[in-house]
Amino acid sequence: MTSFRPHPSVVSTDVEDAMVLLHLDTKRYFTLNSTGAAIWKRLSQGKAEDEIVSALAEEYDADPSRLAASVRRLLEQLEKAALIEPA
Repeated sequence: MTSFRPHPSVVSTDVEDAMVLLHLDTKRYFTLNSTGAAIWKRLSQGKAEDEIVSALAEEYDADPSRLAASVRRLLEQLEKAALIEPA
């Protein structure tokens, strides 16, 4: 399974129960909800996709297969927006 990391030109900050990402090269910003922020924080720690799914399944007491699909969707969106890159 592919591992990703935040793009070096992306900075992030917590805002209430969300997270804002700013891509310094494109000057575009993105907002993640609390679950997206939890995924981003784990990406920033160097966690692989399967490790993120396992941690979230435990933290949120959620179905791992549904979580895996949601994590995959978000990673695809983040990669398409050049916010993450393969590690």
